[in-house]
Amino acid sequence: MIDITGKDLPKDHPYYRSNSLAYRKYLEICGLRTVPTEGGFGWLKSVGGLFDIAKFERIETEPDIGTLKKLGFGPGLLIWIPARRAEIPKGWRKMWIRTHFTQSGFTIIDSPEYFKKWNERARRARKKFLASDAKIEEVSDFEFIEAFRATKVKHLYKNDYIKYYRTMTAIAPDDVKSYVVRHGGKIVAGLAVLNYAGNSSAHLVAFTAPEAKSIQAGTGLIDRWFSDSQANGIKYVNFDHLRDSSMTHDQQGYTDFKRNFMEYSLSYPDSYFRFVG
Repeated sequence: MIDITGKDLPKDHPYYRSNSLAYRKYLEICGLRTVPTEGGFGWLKSVGGLFDIAKFERIETEPDIGTLKKLGFGPGLLIWIPARRAEIPKGWRKMWIRTHFTQSGFTIIDSPEYFKKWNERARRARKKFLASDAKIEEVSDFEFIEAFRATKVKHLYKNDYIKYYRTMTAIAPDDVKSYVVRHGGKIVAGLAVLNYAGNSSAHLVAFTAPEAKSIQAGTGLIDRWFSDSQANGIKYVNFDHLRDSSMTHDQQGYTDFKRNFMEYSLSYPDSYFRFVG
């Protein structure tokens, strides 16, 4: 795995939280106002009608204050996480508090033998899953939610993940792909991903039951995701956010799991701000 920062990011690699039209609609459903800009979109909201906040994450172009003011923004705080540029224009200052998830990762799909980019542990797990009698199925959103609800998971945000998944499937039913592993007459694991921007796919939500471990069901799902992505011309498989210091410790296990399959570990340690009167 190669550690990189934004300046090393390929020019055609889009971040789904600022490039996916489905995610833009999701933000609007959540009550945020989205603002299109070169290379994606940002969002803004009012706090009590007295102070505004706007955020442009992994956007290359400096947010245009004039455009924001025409939309009624201000007084407020404008936050910007540049996508690739290292030189920051005058007037911006580095944030002293965390405003965004700083760690993510991705793999470039450039061969049917994509699994050769995985680490040895993941390749062994893939062989074990393929040797089992477990089956992977693509299912409806209803089946996925029912299976997720029936599965006992350790993390604290199960209901939030289900709500997020339900909203995203309602917005973009053709772009969200939902997979489950069936073994021993029951569903033991699930994974949902979002295809976007024509060349990318992002991890949305996942769950595993205790019975999934013995057959490496989680790895089987990742393998199916990669395989379908390769068949459909997807170039970038994105693992979304990984645990950083702002996240709870129960996120560490799945972060470690994701790293088994990642070609690049991507870090965005800094964000910048300016006040707009």
